[in-house]
Amino acid sequence: MAAFLLAGCAPKTVTAPPSTQQATEPTPAPTPAPAPEVTPTPTPTPEGPAKVGLLLPLSGGNAGLGQAMLQASEMALFESGSDNLSLEVRDTEQTGGAAAASQQLVDAGVEMVLGPIFAAGVAQAAPATRNAQIPTIAFSTDRSVAGNGVYVMGNLPQLQVDRVVRYAATRGFKRIAALVPDSAFGRAVTGQLQQSVLATGGALSAIEFYPPGTSDFSPFLQRLGAAKGTFDALMIPEGGDVLRLVAPLLSYYGIDQTTVHLLGTTLWNDQGLLREPALVGGLFAAPANEAWAGFADRYRSNYGAQPPRIASLAYDATLLAAALTRDPTHPRINDDILTAPEGFSGIDGIFRFRPDGGVERGLAVFEIQNGAFGTVDPAPQSFPAPGA
Repeated sequence: MAAFLLAGCAPKTVTAPPSTQQATEPTPAPTPAPAPEVTPTPTPTPEGPAKVGLLLPLSGGNAGLGQAMLQASEMALFESGSDNLSLEVRDTEQTGGAAAASQQLVDAGVEMVLGPIFAAGVAQAAPATRNAQIPTIAFSTDRSVAGNGVYVMGNLPQLQVDRVVRYAATRGFKRIAALVPDSAFGRAVTGQLQQSVLATGGALSAIEFYPPGTSDFSPFLQRLGAAKGTFDALMIPEGGDVLRLVAPLLSYYGIDQTTVHLLGTTLWNDQGLLREPALVGGLFAAPANEAWAGFADRYRSNYGAQPPRIASLAYDATLLAAALTRDPTHPRINDDILTAPEGFSGIDGIFRFRPDGGVERGLAVFEIQNGAFGTVDPAPQSFPAPGA
């Protein structure tokens, strides 16, 4: 299924340009011959466009991110050409926070809410939409806030871990070790590792947890080095500064590309990491890049800046809302519609929502090569049938 949407700000509402096609008035059905006294009632004309809410941080420390997400949503709205959608935008940093903003959207009569970005905001916003039985598509990557009408749309770390571990198993790398932060993110990665390794007939050989903010990884790598021979792949889910600190130390502790294959997450999708020789051959799962490149070009042309990577979530969610409300007589958006087994498609590829509020995504597997990220297993173009 394809998709599209509309936008507004705090007490502002943005709508798509009016259609250039001439509207057609509903025509009453002819009077039945056997009962001329009965006059059919014409179908009522819808009162304005469908309303969908958007919750973003438009003030405070994350205002820049919120504004970029809003611009991506506006871009999707106008590219969709939809004239049946109005997006009501509210600032999650206003007095009362996401809870007050969410209640305002409920009072405004929205049929669905997009956002917030962060898990804490989702938890605050959810009670109002749940009470009103209005579905929420949050941009969070924290699966713990999903369920009971709340769907998380972010690229969950569990999806990334499962995808790369299953691909590694096809290449014979089934004995896995892990170096993970002692945090909610690290525990999510470890929990999924255990499930994925079991599903592929492998073994989780060793796990080293380090405190967030660690700058000296020697003790953790020393213990992993002492266990070499028990694993043929090492999962390091963090990217950025952590990976830059760890990568040069790997060979010193006997963990190099000749004996151990490195596995990562979407956080490895960082051009700066291409300068790390120790990471060559490393594998990670992420959305395919082709559609993102075109989106980023159009965004830069419109707004004069590079979009943050998660701006695609606002764009895709807006397109989805536009698609679901394109017909003025559309049924009210509900859980059955959102959990359609065939799913949807957007900038980040195919995705579908699960009844438990989680999301499934079609991710590609990339390999860090000399100066480039090479696609070694393309993203799927469709989902298997449920139970297949």
